[in-house]
Amino acid sequence: MATLHQTDLQGLLLLKLSGSLTDEGVEQVGQSFQAATSRPGARIVVDLGGVDMLTTPAISMFIAAANSARQSGGAIAFTQSPPFVHDVLTRLRLHSVLHTVPDVQQAIDQMRIAPT
Repeated sequence: MATLHQTDLQGLLLLKLSGSLTDEGVEQVGQSFQAATSRPGARIVVDLGGVDMLTTPAISMFIAAANSARQSGGAIAFTQSPPFVHDVLTRLRLHSVLHTVPDVQQAIDQMRIAPT
């Protein structure tokens, strides 16, 4: 099971993902995640700290969100994640596609000063 909690931080959106982002998990949160990350010009921090499993559908969801943010003039940062998830992202060299930041507060600070 996967969950997505959204918090508006005065114009910055914090999305906290938790659980297993397998096919079933992405099915549970994908529509809400896509709606939140596709808003033009949105500034978003995606907290991966609670994610314990990551599969191809989740990675595709993250890449689509990053591309959408880039194309609409927004910005998105993904926080570092538990060791297993971090290992998957590193092995796939997704740091070249996804902007990752060590912790949530640092990501929030970066998104607040990111150019428009």
